[in-house]
Amino acid sequence: MLAVFRKLNLAGISLESINNSYVNLQSIRWRKPRCVPTAKSKRFRVPQTPILPEDEQIEIKRLFNNYRNHLKSVRRYLINKHSKIEETTHDPEELLKIINQDFERCSAINDKWNAEQKILREQRIAKQLEDDIKFAKQRIELELEKEQQSLERVEEIVRKQKEASVDFITAENIDKAIDQALAQETDYNFAVDINGEKLHGRETRPEKSEKKVALKQ
Repeated sequence: MLAVFRKLNLAGISLESINNSYVNLQSIRWRKPRCVPTAKSKRFRVPQTPILPEDEQIEIKRLFNNYRNHLKSVRRYLINKHSKIEETTHDPEELLKIINQDFERCSAINDKWNAEQKILREQRIAKQLEDDIKFAKQRIELELEKEQQSLERVEEIVRKQKEASVDFITAENIDKAIDQALAQETDYNFAVDINGEKLHGRETRPEKSEKKVALKQ
């Protein structure tokens, strides 16, 4: 009850402004929305309307009216009873004092919870920051390792190119390369004999092997 008063006080609602009709609230039975289609088990079912005798209908209506009147009477009695009890037994100043005490107690509990959550939050943030720093260091080390491997590959390529550049023809040794090419004539023509051996040159001929003839004695 005090919790209700505290919420009303926080919302700026007084007891005099509350309508007693809130007690008469009823829950409504859940029904299927209109957008939901008919179930497959009831798609082609034709409901049979029960036919009651006239005297039975009158009796059912009378009983329902009596039930509704009794229920309204009980509700109205309870509303009047509790309204009178609150008006006669509760002093507004005392009620306000109780509400303030309950508010202070709840505020103290809330402050305690906030302090506990602050400690947990700071611990969680510190741990998350430590994990992020560790992850960043690992990524940096991985990137440095990849960069080092890339530099090593580049240096290997440069080294091989330097080794191969010894035989390159440059402006300084072009005359020497021309003289050497003219002095060493190379013929790239070749033929293949029946044994699969290469015969280089245009004028090269295979060596004739002497056939050994067996003499009959």
